[in-house]
Amino acid sequence: MFKKIVGHFLNQNEMRKIDTEFYPDPVSSRGKDDFPARARGLLFNEIEKCTGCGDCARVCPSSCIEVEASVNTRNNRPWVSRFEIDFSKCVFCGLCVEVCEPNSLVQTKEVQPAVFNPKDLKMSFGRGDLG
Repeated sequence: MFKKIVGHFLNQNEMRKIDTEFYPDPVSSRGKDDFPARARGLLFNEIEKCTGCGDCARVCPSSCIEVEASVNTRNNRPWVSRFEIDFSKCVFCGLCVEVCEPNSLVQTKEVQPAVFNPKDLKMSFGRGDLG
């Protein structure tokens, strides 16, 4: 819990008021349910629905999506071995969600990907090598 103390001064000798603000503020902070229906949050890919077509990667203006796919020879269905989104590059425009034909890519209402290491902002949704 972080605490920020803000002092309001009338002049150098007279202090009028001290406000203490907590982050996140339990009273005025917004939760996931408070966001509008069309709010754009972090991306999530339901890999079982994904065909690996790569339309999302082609339309992305910041080139934050990387897709590698092949065909599973056992059942002739697409196999997405690698699907990565780098949230340090993402501008949350939603273009990738609009072009996704199988509707596997969605924007969640999660908005704070807080991490200590920027490398942790790269999320992987792929299934791994077909083996």
